[in-house]
Amino acid sequence: MSRGEDDLRSDIATAARAFSRLNYIHAFGHISARLENSILITPTRPPLAVQRKADLLEVNLEGGVVKGDPAARPLEVFLHVEIYKQRAAVAAICRTHAPFASMWPAHGDAPPVQHGFGGISGDIAFYEGFDLIHTANLGASAAHHLGSSDALILRGNGVLTVGRTLGEAAARMWGLEERCAQAWRQGSHRVALSAGELAARSRWYPAEAERIWNWLKYLGSDDSGRGGTAT
Repeated sequence: MSRGEDDLRSDIATAARAFSRLNYIHAFGHISARLENSILITPTRPPLAVQRKADLLEVNLEGGVVKGDPAARPLEVFLHVEIYKQRAAVAAICRTHAPFASMWPAHGDAPPVQHGFGGISGDIAFYEGFDLIHTANLGASAAHHLGSSDALILRGNGVLTVGRTLGEAAARMWGLEERCAQAWRQGSHRVALSAGELAARSRWYPAEAERIWNWLKYLGSDDSGRGGTAT
């Protein structure tokens, strides 16, 4: 295992623990990242809240387990592999049931950006299929609906974000939940940032996304004071 892969495994497991502590993932949810010809993905066991780098699965782009316990492969692994097939620039995916984002209907308009951090989520797409994405064909359909967007709201089945790095995908997930939470709280009084306001605010997004990722890594580590280890 290369040093780069070892670090990536640690970051994936840390992200899973952080999102678990935020109640974005619990019994369900997946974090994955691309290797050269395969992906790393969180398994269904042990629970995401206590996963470590050694627990991760390596899966090929046909959905077969290369390393790890085949019985622990997520049913929706095809959601991940088909996005990686269709989006060469995507290097990581965060799939969660973040509370406010998961309530947003998977049709109509995206939640408005009403607060600075919400725009970090990027462009949002929608997938109205209700069945679990348990086949390559369903995965390809979801990936098609994602298109070139940065986030996907799935009808009755959570949300996902993608990124050129795991940190970017994770920060977008945090931003997506922030964006949806603000919209739900404002209700009919929603006032979106204007194009000019969003343009002024968005120039800070790269630095803010990095700070979010650093915070998430801290939250998922032993140093957060919540127990467990960072590996």
